[in-house]
Amino acid sequence: MNRRLRRDLGFLLMGIGIGCGVALLLAPTTGEELRHTIRRRSRRVAKQLGRQTDNLRDRAGDLLEFANEVRKRGSSKVLDLRRRAAA
Repeated sequence: MNRRLRRDLGFLLMGIGIGCGVALLLAPTTGEELRHTIRRRSRRVAKQLGRQTDNLRDRAGDLLEFANEVRKRGSSKVLDLRRRAAA
């Protein structure tokens, strides 16, 4: 990593930390309520990510099958053309 990228990442992390601190200070709920909300939302996001990952995995499998079919068809076409050219 070059120096500029490291510096920029450092500023980003510092900004995130300051933002989190200010948010906690100004939060209208108690710490316990906030932790409960964060837990609930993180579980919801994790479930959504899991579903999206499964969908992407299924789509990737379908695309792989399609690509293999196209490759097989293309190979057979090439063999047919070579046979015709040889004849």
